[in-house]
Amino acid sequence: MVLSKRTIETLIDLAENKLSDIVPFDREDVREIKVLQSCVDELKTLRTGAGAEAPAHRGRPRKLQMVRANA
Repeated sequence: MVLSKRTIETLIDLAENKLSDIVPFDREDVREIKVLQSCVDELKTLRTGAGAEAPAHRGRPRKLQMVRANA
């Protein structure tokens, strides 16, 4: 599955917003912070490499033209 740059940016913003709102009271909160931070890091990695996974050209391949030999 390929995500667009806009989608990746939105997901990063959402995860960072949730991270800023969490106040760790117990181990479960700390665990959630670690998971969210890991998600943000992974999304940032995807953001920098998002263009590398895109195909070189889109659409269907061109038809090869047959060259007839004049015999």
